[in-house]
Amino acid sequence: MPYRNLAAHYDSLMDGFDYEAYADYLLSFTSARRSVLDLACGTGRLAEILSLRGCDVVAVDASPDMLSVAQNRDYGDNAPLFLLQDMAELDLYGTVEAAFCTLDALNYLPSPQKLTETFRRVRLFLEPGGVFIFDVLTPEALASRDGAVFMSDAEDAVCVWRCAWNAPRLRQEMTLFVHRGDNLWERREETHTERAYKLPFIEKALADTGFTSVRKHGMMTKDPPGKNAERVVFVAE
Repeated sequence: MPYRNLAAHYDSLMDGFDYEAYADYLLSFTSARRSVLDLACGTGRLAEILSLRGCDVVAVDASPDMLSVAQNRDYGDNAPLFLLQDMAELDLYGTVEAAFCTLDALNYLPSPQKLTETFRRVRLFLEPGGVFIFDVLTPEALASRDGAVFMSDAEDAVCVWRCAWNAPRLRQEMTLFVHRGDNLWERREETHTERAYKLPFIEKALADTGFTSVRKHGMMTKDPPGKNAERVVFVAE
């Protein structure tokens, strides 16, 4: 399962992303502050920021290891409600004003049917007038990684991942080296697979599941995505 080995080291290995700025960006699309959903919340970096800003957060993830890390963050006296659920089986206790799904988490859904069902479940738990904001990697961005090798390192771990594109999926073989003290490193392996979804299909799936207004933006902008945009942000109302 993805993130079983990576979860404990994810934050240190992926430390370059500005979650504070992304939280500002997401919240700029909505006045929601009372109840928000962080779908595929991972290690809880975004959930933590939203909670500390006064939002009541429901944080959902399919990885028990990622949720374990998320639950150990300092949320003050406003801890999120954590739920271990697959995105396509989302089942909340009530409705939310806004839903966020970030950092290409939706690309991990293995089929168009799963993606459409996820949209349907999110729509079911959004209040009238609510907004669903998410980003995806474009098919061109995923395909461009064919044959690429990446490395990320931190004080306690090193991760190397090798990419292979077989349309419409990008398979990423990850090798994680965890420092165990002195000169001892433990090697672990896991595989991540992301699926490409064409933007017109995403727009149609949103419309088919009850979203009446859908806008596309470039990452961290309010402008439409450029021709060669690798990541596209959807705002669906």
